[in-house]
Amino acid sequence: MKKLVFAVLIGLIVNACSDGKKQEKDLLDDILKVHDKVMSKDEALMKNKMKLDTLLTLKTGDTAEKVNIKAMDTKLLAAEEAMETWMHKFEPDVTGKSHEEIIKYYNSQKKEIMSVDSQINAAVAESNKYLSNNKQK
Repeated sequence: MKKLVFAVLIGLIVNACSDGKKQEKDLLDDILKVHDKVMSKDEALMKNKMKLDTLLTLKTGDTAEKVNIKAMDTKLLAAEEAMETWMHKFEPDVTGKSHEEIIKYYNSQKKEIMSVDSQINAAVAESNKYLSNNKQK
């Protein structure tokens, strides 16, 4: 009877560990999916930044317009820097950490990369709108 109880306990522990590893892997996969989505927007971010820089040099007298362009340029730069900062700080190697520590870390990283995604989406959308309304003739 003791051997049976021991065997059942071992089975439950092994099952719990594999469920924990799956949870960790799923969270990491979610983080990497958001990262990949964000990286796919990098080209649009850089193109819009270059277009705004060009427009800024072409605008001669309208200082309010220049301030608006510089503000959008600053938002694009801040979004790009947020992504770079997140990528430099993110540490996918969680060797030696407990399951709870890993889950806590991955959850915080998922929130951060989603925030970066929102920041990039907002900056690109705002600059797209401005650029589409101010196309060069």
